Amino acid sequence: MTARGRFLLSIFFVLTLLAVGAGGAAPAVAQTTPPGGEQRILIKELAVQGNRRVQEAVILGRVQSKVGTAFIPPRAADDIRSIFALGFFDDVQLKVEDFEGGVKLTFVVTERPFVRDLSFAGNKRLDAAVLQEKIDLKLGGVYNPVEVTRAAEKLKEFYEEEGYFEVGISPDVTKLPDGDVAVSFRIVEGRKMTIEKIVIEGTQGVKPEKIKEILLTQERQYFILRGTVQRQKLEEDVDRIVAFYNDNGYIQARVESTETQVDRQNARVTIRIVVVEGPQFRVGGVDITGNNILPIEEIRRRVQLKPNDIYSRAKLRDSAKDIGDVYGTIGRAAADINPQIALDVPNRKVNITFEITEGPEVFVERINISGNTRSQEKILRREIPMHEGDLFTTQKLARAKQKLSNLNYFDKVETRTTPGSSKDKIVVHIEVTEKPTGLFSIGGGYSSQDGALGTLDLSQNNFLGRGWQVFLRLRGGASTQQGTIGFTEPWLFDRPLAAGFDLYNNRRIFNDYTINSLGGDVRMGHPLGDYARWNLIYKLEQDQLSGVNPNASPELQDAKGTTITSLVGGSLARDTRDSLLDPTKGNFSTIGADFAGILTNDNRYVRLTATTIQHQLLWFGHVLSARLGTSYEVGWDDKPVPLFERFYLGGPNSVRSFKLRQISPRDESGTRIGGNFQVLSNLEYTIPTFWGVKLALFFDAGNVYGPDSHIGTKVDLTSLKYAVGMGLRWNSPFGPIRVDYGVNPDPKPGDKFGEFHFAVGTAF
Repeated sequence: MTARGRFLLSIFFVLTLLAVGAGGAAPAVAQTTPPGGEQRILIKELAVQGNRRVQEAVILGRVQSKVGTAFIPPRAADDIRSIFALGFFDDVQLKVEDFEGGVKLTFVVTERPFVRDLSFAGNKRLDAAVLQEKIDLKLGGVYNPVEVTRAAEKLKEFYEEEGYFEVGISPDVTKLPDGDVAVSFRIVEGRKMTIEKIVIEGTQGVKPEKIKEILLTQERQYFILRGTVQRQKLEEDVDRIVAFYNDNGYIQARVESTETQVDRQNARVTIRIVVVEGPQFRVGGVDITGNNILPIEEIRRRVQLKPNDIYSRAKLRDSAKDIGDVYGTIGRAAADINPQIALDVPNRKVNITFEITEGPEVFVERINISGNTRSQEKILRREIPMHEGDLFTTQKLARAKQKLSNLNYFDKVETRTTPGSSKDKIVVHIEVTEKPTGLFSIGGGYSSQDGALGTLDLSQNNFLGRGWQVFLRLRGGASTQQGTIGFTEPWLFDRPLAAGFDLYNNRRIFNDYTINSLGGDVRMGHPLGDYARWNLIYKLEQDQLSGVNPNASPELQDAKGTTITSLVGGSLARDTRDSLLDPTKGNFSTIGADFAGILTNDNRYVRLTATTIQHQLLWFGHVLSARLGTSYEVGWDDKPVPLFERFYLGGPNSVRSFKLRQISPRDESGTRIGGNFQVLSNLEYTIPTFWGVKLALFFDAGNVYGPDSHIGTKVDLTSLKYAVGMGLRWNSPFGPIRVDYGVNPDPKPGDKFGEFHFAVGTAF
């Protein structure tokens, strides 16, 4: 008898025993009579018999029957099931005995053997450690014959992936004296086979080369890319061929046969696939029925098939999904879109009817969140743009996934829905996989802006699981020393009001002077609708400019000393990007204004900025990104804009054929003094390659202008600095890393041919 049979039989005997006892033949045990008059048999003791490795406490911890409670047969049956569900036993039975005026329940278990030894024999080409990694069967685990069979299948698939098409794998299970088992996989590897040729027969309307392009199984190429035979892939290829034909109008196509011919002498394989195409069908009529809420023109725009188009099952399926998505945007997620086809064989036409059952408006019954072991549930719920009782729309669900992903707390965010308790209700499930949100690093690095650096970073983007962002950042090098500490509460007073502060002490050495900045800021921001946001900041900073050459220009000499900047700034931004770290589509636009000098007399100026960035996904993961920005600032109360607040271009985030701050107006002595007006545009095309690395081709243009010819240069948008070049992009565990080389196509006297840049962070 099987283990499952013995398990069911045990439950049957328990119920039978109690039924007989209820009829008057029960053991002579004491009974109690509750107020209702019904007599109960009490459990006086619980015990376990037959366990060797599994502790008794573990087993009894799974049962509902307790000492001192009434013995209830259905509960005892559930206890047997619960113990069996542990997975450690081949058999579980219950023995009921008279005991001290009640009954004693003894759970008699038969433990499954453990895998005491796991080995591989006959593997000459592949290492045993590699084979062990490919299977789920582990040394010391509970023995299960099904898992042994599954392990043999996985080993066979792995060998076939490596080209050993004729491999034979036989599991051998030996029972040891103590009841455990030793599992050995006997392997006959055979020769490594290569697919010499794939022959497609029976094609008429479709070229064999087109079919080969969509196959998972491929021929060897150039003696390097060796095609390997895998039975699982061949089975999938049959389905791919049929789907390919169906999407090209051949709805009666089928694969007649597949044959693998082995040339053992030369270790070559020829695969022959015979197809039967049938006639090609085109679309006849396209009808839509059942729509009352949406106009038929709106629905027809979602249908990808038009009369006389070549029929495609994929397009039919996508059309039904798109129509359903339209209904989902108006709260009709329960709408049923049922495409029906009718064949007109003589005319080789397919007549299509989309039968629509619009259904009622659907409301959110419940939102279930799982996987957040560290993050408090409320910090996830506050990002979800819908609540229980709200009208459900597919845009809200997509927006919830995007906002949770942008938190950067999770490796993965999955959303799905299931029907609720009635047709007008839906249950939303959000499953997250958390990732480390803290960073501690100490070491060295290199930046093309600052050269060699010593670094210390300590940050936590989800402090205490409450979404708090805290960081300490120290940088030290020959030309820069930076120290910053900051804190952000993204939901102040449980409202979407982000508030925080920064304290910093920075020192930067330039060619013409050194600037020391000590200060801090207080900032806050609040969303406006789904995609827009306003931000405010107040900054108080002490700046000391020193290290000025005695022969420097009068303007630079006048800038020496210590000044105080009191600044209030505000900005308005709109962000529709699909990702903050690796955007592929969407727009980010911002306008801002800063006003300095409200509480002090030292630095008084006004700054205006505007920038727009657009990302467009093209094909196969290729992305085109563009940025256009401009900034203007002017002093007031007869105060010039400080040198260290003026605009400079050049570097990894502007015109990449110049070093940082090299694009700037100069004074009479040739010193770069910055300008008060800048324009910048960037165009970048990224191509995914391998191992997560992307190739980037870029074009940059921009320049910085002074207010008049005395300070710098007059505004002339025909006089721009340019860069063309290429680079690499990698989303590393430490953040996006960029390497670029920009060439100057129009060098002026004194300009370099090009510049190399290395930076961390996104280019846009």
